[in-house]
Amino acid sequence: GRESGQKRKLTALEEIMLKEKRKKEDDAAQRAAAKEKEEALEAVNPDVAWLARGIVVKIVHKKLAGGKYYKKKAVVEKVEEDKYSAQVKVSDMGHLLTLDQEHVETVIPATGGQVLVVAGKSKGQVGVLQGIDEDKFAAKVHLEKDGLRLLPYEHVCKLA
Repeated sequence: GRESGQKRKLTALEEIMLKEKRKKEDDAAQRAAAKEKEEALEAVNPDVAWLARGIVVKIVHKKLAGGKYYKKKAVVEKVEEDKYSAQVKVSDMGHLLTLDQEHVETVIPATGGQVLVVAGKSKGQVGVLQGIDEDKFAAKVHLEKDGLRLLPYEHVCKLA
């Protein structure tokens, strides 16, 4: 009769409500886990060789050629055998220079730009910049393998 019809509908509704509640709890748990992952930023090790072919770097050598290259962007053409120096092509001049990694720094692209992870656990992975966390000096990057990660600025670099 009517009662069982109404009861079945209610059960279906309850089932949907229960599924939604469980989904929300799962999503909240996943968000909490992701947030926890973000909290622990990897340490930046200044001794790590991080130069890689195809990345965009900013020259921070103030005295080189009387400062004419200071703050200029360049693309790494070739990493030298020592891994700590590279041949870079100055973007707006086309000049080829060999610089030590301490005379260049990573460049963060605009949101949506491609990056290469140059240091840390995800080194070598390509990702897309989703945004930045200025308070933590970190980039939010969606990586091919590791998903969304918060990485120190020094660990990610714009791809040319």
